[in-house]
Amino acid sequence: MQPPLLMVPQQNAPEAVAPAPAYYAPAPAPASATVELGDLGRILLRRRFLILAVTALLTALTLVYTMLTPALYSSTAQIIVDPEDLQVVTNDVNPSRISPDGGITQVESQVSVAQSNGVLLRAIKAENLTEDPEFNGQGVLGRWMGMLFGDSDTDRTATTLDSLRRVLAVKRDDKVLVLNIIITAKSAQKASDIANAIATAYLADQADARKEKAAKASEAITARLDEQRKRVEQAENAVEAYRSQHNMVMAQGNLVSDQELTGLNAELIAAQARTQQ
Repeated sequence: MQPPLLMVPQQNAPEAVAPAPAYYAPAPAPASATVELGDLGRILLRRRFLILAVTALLTALTLVYTMLTPALYSSTAQIIVDPEDLQVVTNDVNPSRISPDGGITQVESQVSVAQSNGVLLRAIKAENLTEDPEFNGQGVLGRWMGMLFGDSDTDRTATTLDSLRRVLAVKRDDKVLVLNIIITAKSAQKASDIANAIATAYLADQADARKEKAAKASEAITARLDEQRKRVEQAENAVEAYRSQHNMVMAQGNLVSDQELTGLNAELIAAQARTQQ
């Protein structure tokens, strides 16, 4: 008897399934970039309170800034500087010459002179700036504190000097011998007065410097003249001593020996004349 045959079930390959067709949603149409005037009006109307608030805030800030920041005025005083005038005493034999740059270097040095403590202190004293709250750094409270506890004049002057330097500018125009003294102040009249005061103080300082140099030069010249006078006196004394030592007596402005020689010469001429006769 034959054994039964085992039946293996036959597996069929899976059949390919066709993909389902894809469907894509259409892209949304782009929104129009233009805004109608009516839409713009509605937007502004909705935000009218915000716009009014921002406008009011900016206006208030502008008013506050204007009130807290006072107007400033500038004034300029001009001084023409002569380089030759800076020479007090010149050498008559070899007079000093102006530098090749036309004296620009000499005038440039006067910029520092116009800002020196000596010039500014003259202007401060002339305009009494130590009592001006704009420059002495003292408000109402500061003045009361100064009255109660005392206020040093030295400190007030130093504060005024520093304040004046902050509003001062001294410049020289290009290629010209002119100094510009510029002052900025809260009042146009005050700026003009201070600028003119500094210019006047500068001229006075230069005049004093010239006087001092002239006095020193005069003293030096006087000393040299005294020395030359002493030398002349010594020479005259030496001549008189020599004459006395050699019995050279003066008569009528001439030496006695010269007079005797002249007389003998006259007698010799007379004798020769008689001989010829």
